Amino acid sequence: MFKLMKYELRRNLTAIIILYTLIFALEAYALYSMFAKDQRGTAIAFVFLLFGGFAVIMLVFIVAIQSYSKELGSKYSYMTFMTPTSTYGIIGSKLLSTGIIAGFTTIIAILLIVLDYNIFISQFAEAKNTEDILTQLATSMGYDVSALLISVLVNFIVLWINLFTSICMAYLAITLSATAFANKKFRGIISFLIFLVLNYIINKIAGYLPVVEIGTGVLNELLHPILSYLLSIVAMIGAFLGSAILLDKKVSL
Repeated sequence: MFKLMKYELRRNLTAIIILYTLIFALEAYALYSMFAKDQRGTAIAFVFLLFGGFAVIMLVFIVAIQSYSKELGSKYSYMTFMTPTSTYGIIGSKLLSTGIIAGFTTIIAILLIVLDYNIFISQFAEAKNTEDILTQLATSMGYDVSALLISVLVNFIVLWINLFTSICMAYLAITLSATAFANKKFRGIISFLIFLVLNYIINKIAGYLPVVEIGTGVLNELLHPILSYLLSIVAMIGAFLGSAILLDKKVSL
């Protein structure tokens, strides 16, 4: 399993390096603009960094799905799927390699946010005044810095839960289409349609779940939809198990 993880990371290394190089180039431009006290350049850099962050998330999603789809549809798929590793281990290795990339991305994102925030506040006096005003406003509403940090952390966790749920749903959709429409040219379209249907069902179920009251303030607002988070986790596990079982029992490689 760990050998397969190394293989997955090595195979996707080029795309990851290119995108992270772009992100660090934008960060370098942001740092230059802040130290030069160039407000326009700083604003432009922050906007591009925001879009770059979304691009990294999308890359993680696309690479994870494309890797599985290509391998399952390739005539060389037996080289992976007929290894001594179980189908659970094979899919697990793909998810874990994606998890490593996701974890590294989260750490980098948090470090850059903290770095840029502190430099921005130190370089622009008006930003410090704005920070004081926002701090007072947040305090008056019952929020504090620690609550906001928890908010950021929870949102990162929820983001990755949703991402991995989508990846597992895509794996299940691809596996179902490989089961029913093996060697068909339109299999990719069928996989996409199944993926949309699965997500529609999950979202529909989530819409009927009640909200949960947990205390007050930011924590309560963040954990209101906790049942939806749990549903996503259950759906992720179910899709993972379903994909592994179908690979093992139904898919002809």
